Amino acid sequence: MNLEIYTPSVLIALGVVSGLAVIVGLIQTCAWYSRTGKEIIDLPTLGKLLLHILGTVSTFIFLVIAGVSVWWLILFKIQYNGTFESNISTPQSTFKMLLIVSFILKTVDILHLIIRQSRIDIFFIDWERSKSGTANTVSAWRTCFVANEFNEIQTFRRIHVAFHLLFTLFFLKVVNLENIASIDSRFANASLPISSNYTMEYESIFRSGTGFLVLLGTVLIQYFFYILIYQRLVEDKIINFVDLCSFSNISIFILDQNRHGYYIHGRSPHGITDVNIKDMIMNLERESRLMSVGRGLEANSPEQSFIMKINRTFRSQYDLLFRKYDDYARHRRARDNKEYFTDILLQSYQNLNKFLCAFIDHALPTHQYVIRNRYFLEKVFNFEFQVALGPDLTDTIDNFFFVDDEKVFTKILFYGQENSLIIWNMITFLCVDFVFSNYILATIITFIFDAIAVGLRNSLGRRNLSTKALVPRELLI
Repeated sequence: MNLEIYTPSVLIALGVVSGLAVIVGLIQTCAWYSRTGKEIIDLPTLGKLLLHILGTVSTFIFLVIAGVSVWWLILFKIQYNGTFESNISTPQSTFKMLLIVSFILKTVDILHLIIRQSRIDIFFIDWERSKSGTANTVSAWRTCFVANEFNEIQTFRRIHVAFHLLFTLFFLKVVNLENIASIDSRFANASLPISSNYTMEYESIFRSGTGFLVLLGTVLIQYFFYILIYQRLVEDKIINFVDLCSFSNISIFILDQNRHGYYIHGRSPHGITDVNIKDMIMNLERESRLMSVGRGLEANSPEQSFIMKINRTFRSQYDLLFRKYDDYARHRRARDNKEYFTDILLQSYQNLNKFLCAFIDHALPTHQYVIRNRYFLEKVFNFEFQVALGPDLTDTIDNFFFVDDEKVFTKILFYGQENSLIIWNMITFLCVDFVFSNYILATIITFIFDAIAVGLRNSLGRRNLSTKALVPRELLI
C-alpha cells in the first residue's frame, strides 16, 4: 500500500473535525451565554468561545491521530521496509506536531475546567430548627460535616489514574505488548523476541497506536468494573453524598453561572436530625417501612437533584445578602477582629439561609419557581430552552427547576468531567512516549501532571468553598 495516497485523507479528516469543533464550541458558548444572562456579545464572550473551540479541537485532533496510529499499525506494519521508512519521515513530523498541539490545547482546556469549577457559588441550606426557638443555638456541625464531604468528592473520579497507568504499564512492559510496535513485520517476533540478544527497534507511530489501544482497553475495563460491580455492590459516592444531605437535613444550592445552577434537596422528612443515636436509627427504620414522607422536593416524588434557571431579580437579591460579608472579608485587617468578623459571618449565613429556605418553600411571592422535566433535545445539547408557561401559571414566573435524573450536577466535580480528564491523561502519555520512546517515563510524567491538576483543584476548591459557602477554612479538613 502506498502511504502517500492516504496522507491527504488524514488532512481532510482534520479539516472536517475542526469544522465540527467550531460548531460544538458555538453550541457550548450559546448555552454559557444564556446561563450568564448577558445581553451583548462582549470580549469575555469571545474569549469563552475561543476556549470552548480550542478544547473541542484538541479532543478531535487526538481522536484523529489516535485512529491514524492504530490504522497504520494494522495496515502498514506488515510491509515495513527501507522504502516505507524513508516515506514515513514527513508524516511522522506532522503527527508529532499535531500530538504536541493537542496536548497543549487540552492542558489549557483542563486549566479552564479547574478555574471554572473553582469559582462556583455554593451555599449549604440548613433546615434544622432550634429546639429553644433561637437560631443561634442550631448546631453547625452538620453543615461543616457535609461541607467536608463535598470537599472530598470534588476530585473523585470513576477512573483511578494511578491504577490505570500501572495496569497499562503492566500490559506494555510485563506482557510485552510494547513489542507489537516494533518495525519487525512478523507479528510473532513482535510479541515475543526470538532470543535474549534480539534487539527490538520501534516506530514512534506504531508505539502510539499500541499505547492508545492498551490505554483505551484498561480504561474500559476499569470503567465497566466500577459501573457494573463496585458502584452496585460496594458504594456509589454520589448517591451516598445525596443521602448524607438528607440524613443531615442540609440542602445544597449551587450557581455555576450567573443565572444557572443546581439544587440538591436534602431536607429530612423527619424535620429534625440533630437527635440521639436511637432516634437516628428509628428514623431510618420508618423510612424503610414507608411510614414517613419521601425525601423528594415534591410530594410523592423521589427526585432530589435539580438543574436551576433563575431570573435576574433573584440573583441580585442573592448577591445583596452575600455582599456585606464579602465586602468585610476582603479587608485582611478586618479579619483580625475575630469577634466582629464572626458576628458578620453568622448574620450573613442566617440571612442567606432564611432567604433560600423561604424560596424553596414557595414563601416568597416575588420569587416563585416551576418544576418540570427536561425535553429530549435539552438533554442532548445540555441546554434549557425558554418555553411558554401554561395558562394556569402567571407569566412573571421565570425561575425553573428541571429534574436532574441524569446527575448533571456532577459537572461541577471531576466526576462529571471524566471524559475530558481521561483524554488529557491519554494525550499526555502518548505525547511523552512519542518524544522519548519510553513508556515508563510517560507513565511517571502523566501521573505527576494528574497529581498537579488534582492538587490545584483541591486547593482552589477548598478556598472557594470557604469563601462562598461561609464555612471557615479552619473547619475544612
